[in-house]
Amino acid sequence: MPTQFSSLTQHTAAAALAALAPLMVTGLITWQSPAAAQTSGTATPTVAAANVTAPRTFGLVAAVGDQFQHVRQKESVGSHLEPYSRRTLTIPDQVLNYAVLRGLDRAVALEYPNSERVLMAMRPDPAVQLALPQDREAMAMAGVMKMLEASADRSKWDEIIVVTPKWLMSEREGMGAKLSGLGLYVQPLGAMTEAFDEGLLPDAAETIDRESTTSRRFVAPFFYVQVTWLDAKTLKVNKTESRFDFRKIVNKESTALDVEAAFTPEQLASHIQRFVETSALRSVTTQSSSVEIGTVRTMPEPAKTDGKK
Repeated sequence: MPTQFSSLTQHTAAAALAALAPLMVTGLITWQSPAAAQTSGTATPTVAAANVTAPRTFGLVAAVGDQFQHVRQKESVGSHLEPYSRRTLTIPDQVLNYAVLRGLDRAVALEYPNSERVLMAMRPDPAVQLALPQDREAMAMAGVMKMLEASADRSKWDEIIVVTPKWLMSEREGMGAKLSGLGLYVQPLGAMTEAFDEGLLPDAAETIDRESTTSRRFVAPFFYVQVTWLDAKTLKVNKTESRFDFRKIVNKESTALDVEAAFTPEQLASHIQRFVETSALRSVTTQSSSVEIGTVRTMPEPAKTDGKK
């Protein structure tokens, strides 16, 4: 079913994201599995490291699909309905998977400069996209495993890193509930000044110039995924980690009354693309399970003791 847009802003934002595809895959060569038909490009393995003796080889698999969530907070007046409106935007041309792959590729290159990386972008599976959000992680991973089991090339690799969507039922640190995969959460209600109602704490956020600020209104790209490390030869799971990354952004230079309208589609697309790539990088290089850029607070030093009880 084609995506229905409730506003021109959503449509142009999706178009702007799609237009970023050539920029996001600069220098990226994609390997195509005969079993999974990963991309429409030529089936070519990538060698992204210097010519050294027996470098480690990593298979990097992005299986986040082409569905981008747009979740917006709305007024709730004594209703049992959830206080959000939800839209699903289809982002074509493997834009989301390529952004993830660029981040993974950079992360592995930092950890293993002499490594070789084989980059794989899973073609979106309609069955996965039609499934309930909480079921997509397992279905996407099953598709990846089927593709890998049929690949003879993995006998030459050392490790495989797979990124699939992750669903979170509850709210998290000011973010909306029932978020999954990649998307944008918009919180248009509340104050956008330094004065807040008593007992209502502001959210740490950042401006378009990446300066720390606080605001109850913001737009927040999110990256909710499961990262799985596999032994390439046996496909045994070595480690898994859930990632719930987000970045709350405001444009205080804009005079627009709506926090989302304060950004042009191009600005939103640029922020989202950069955020996804950075989050993918951090998913491999750090152990933190959430990222929120905001005000830096100094914690008091612990009280000194003399060793006596």
